[in-house]
Amino acid sequence: MDSSWITGDCWLGCERTGVRVIWLGPVQWDGQHAPFYACEPCLDRLKVQALTHLMER
Repeated sequence: MDSSWITGDCWLGCERTGVRVIWLGPVQWDGQHAPFYACEPCLDRLKVQALTHLMER
C-alpha cells in the first residue's frame, strides 16, 4: 500500500488536511460520487474495528 499514499484530506473521522492519505474507494450518494481517503491513524482504527468484528463471528 505504500505506493498509493498521497497528501490530502482525511474523510474518515479526524478530518485533518494536508496529511498522507490513501484512497479507500468512491463514496456514492444520490447518483454522485466522491473520492474517499483516510490517513494512517484512521485507517489503523478501521482495520482494528474490522478485525474485531471478524473475530467475534
